[in-house]
Amino acid sequence: MYDQRVKKLRDALLEKGIDSLLISNFYNILYLTGFKTLTKDEREAFVLVTKNKIYLFSDERYVTKNFQFPPDSIGIQFRLIEPQKGLISHLRDILKDEQIKILGFEAEDLRFYEYQKLRETLKNVEPFPTSKLIVKIREIKDAEEIVCIQKACEIGDQCLTEITKTIKLETTEKEVAFKIEMWLREKGYNLAFDPIVAIDSNSAVAHYNTKDGQGSVKVGSVILVDFGVKYKDYLSDITRMIFFGQPADEVRRTYDILLEGQEKTIEKLANFDSLKDADNFCRKLITENRLPNYPHSTGHGVGLEIHEYPKVSFNSPDRKILNQVFTIEPGVYFPGKMGMRIEDTVVIGKDLKAEILTKFPKVPLII
Repeated sequence: MYDQRVKKLRDALLEKGIDSLLISNFYNILYLTGFKTLTKDEREAFVLVTKNKIYLFSDERYVTKNFQFPPDSIGIQFRLIEPQKGLISHLRDILKDEQIKILGFEAEDLRFYEYQKLRETLKNVEPFPTSKLIVKIREIKDAEEIVCIQKACEIGDQCLTEITKTIKLETTEKEVAFKIEMWLREKGYNLAFDPIVAIDSNSAVAHYNTKDGQGSVKVGSVILVDFGVKYKDYLSDITRMIFFGQPADEVRRTYDILLEGQEKTIEKLANFDSLKDADNFCRKLITENRLPNYPHSTGHGVGLEIHEYPKVSFNSPDRKILNQVFTIEPGVYFPGKMGMRIEDTVVIGKDLKAEILTKFPKVPLII
């Protein structure tokens, strides 16, 4: 698995005429090596991929006598970062030994001061910015990744089934979000991201912050629940609508139009080569029924991160490819009143058709 991922990266580097690539992004390091530090926000590891070798740089907090790389991470050489020999010193030695002239780096991730340091200290090497090399490789999931995402979706379905049974009059947004997190943690799982639980007018805010929310369930409430599960580092994403009491006719009509648009878009993905066309198709179905356009993309890739490639948006250059995993999540928002969003995680499978991985029912859930 890991060796195949590195091979794809080396092929991309060869095509661009780059001798090596310094990788600083937490998720790209995890993807290529299986190595994970405590946090993604600190510079606790780097990886260097050359034509023949892979080097991992980190410190003794993460590498003990019993440390082992995953079995198929063949050929990774570890270099200890310590006060007397830091990353730059290691790089200088390796680049000299392997006679490397061009050092690629991740332009979207390497910080400016880090770039300056490379340029100032590695005099005989040209730092070369690369764009999206690994994240585009990550866009196509291998069999093991798809199994993990599918399992994350199954867990999310189970969680939502149980949590919706606990929603009662005056239940708050924060309570629902807390119950989702507790249900997962009690079973040994983690959240993919902070849940969005938005009630009534709060549901009209597309990326509502539940942590600051004060909403609670009332008779006739519209409840939006958007959350995901992390399973073996891979994520799921699902949004469902819940109605507390029989919804008014106009609310039900809005939901039915939104659901039809979402389901038809998933069905028609088989006919689209461009994901931009899928976005346009979905928006047209909704706006032709005199509902407002939504202010976000129709979907996004899901994997190690909750937003990755491909993008399903009006200006997306991405094509539909076998084994992509992404969401389809149109919404309808009436500021100050209420909003709705329906979201599924799908995988592009056989015959380039979309298979829905999030199975929780989409018939109106009325409590």
